Amino acid sequence: MLNKIGTLLLIVILEMLTISQVNAAFCSLRDPVSAIQMMYEQDYEYRSVVTSITEEDRTSVKEKLSFTLHQSEVGKHTLYVLYKDKKHVGFLQARSEWAKWGLIEIAWGINIDRTIKGFYYQRCRSPECNDHTIKNISSVLENKSFEELQALLSANGEELSPAGKAAFKVAPQLALLTLHSALKTLAITDISWKNDINQIAATNI
Repeated sequence: MLNKIGTLLLIVILEMLTISQVNAAFCSLRDPVSAIQMMYEQDYEYRSVVTSITEEDRTSVKEKLSFTLHQSEVGKHTLYVLYKDKKHVGFLQARSEWAKWGLIEIAWGINIDRTIKGFYYQRCRSPECNDHTIKNISSVLENKSFEELQALLSANGEELSPAGKAAFKVAPQLALLTLHSALKTLAITDISWKNDINQIAATNI
């Protein structure tokens, strides 16, 4: 009897640890300094703004898109705010996506007008995650707004639109996943950090 109870407790503990690790992966920018150096330049400062993404936020994303955040993304998340010469110049955020190759972690750079600055894969086990593919996807996403990115998707959001297919000729499935991530990142940034962004914008004037 004691052995059975011990086994059950061990299973519960392992499941809790697994859930904790998965949840952490969904909101973790592993190295903000490296992300800044890859997508921006030297001599940038940053501060972190932590907020709670709620079920209501997930619903709000669903209203803007035909898909929404993963359930594991409900909880506290961090948005990194970049400064240069004491002036706000952009944001950094991490987002993770489930794929057939496992969990893909993407670090996103966002301009102050909420267009895409750039991205890189923090973790990607797909053989398609190579320099050639990344260069192609980056060239399409760079400086695009939410509406411009949405135009690359079909009406149901499950595949690329004709414009998207023409743009993403290299690794279209990985491009679709990355596009979904970009749209969710821009949407949740404006929804969950709205008050923080408004305050930051006011200090920049």
